[in-house]
Amino acid sequence: MSVELWSLVWGGLLLFILILMSANANVSAMGLGWGIGNRDEAAATTGWGARARRAYLNHLENLLIYACFAIPLVMTGLSTSTSVLGAQIFIIARVLYAIVYVGGITVAGIRTLLWLAGVIGCGMVFVALLQGAM
Repeated sequence: MSVELWSLVWGGLLLFILILMSANANVSAMGLGWGIGNRDEAAATTGWGARARRAYLNHLENLLIYACFAIPLVMTGLSTSTSVLGAQIFIIARVLYAIVYVGGITVAGIRTLLWLAGVIGCGMVFVALLQGAM
């Protein structure tokens, strides 16, 4: 399987882990009764649990966009060294972003820089797709 698709797979695993972390924090904050009930009341999670939810929602958005570029690229056989590097940058940046965000690390705007690195990696995959399609 290509690096671009492996990055998508690992991104899916990261999404799953972030969702589990968020769910765990919600049940911890609201109680087991809330967790197994209808959850009509929104979770009042703070701290790392709230950051885990925001991180998984952000990752979901980014992963969907990445998939829209990576899947057609691989299906049409347009993988290049640029798309491989972009895929590697994307997944490494997204993993580090999640760690930094859930961990509450705010030094020197690191979360934003990691988000930007992920966007650049995704953009590299998109550029490779466009160049191959022309």
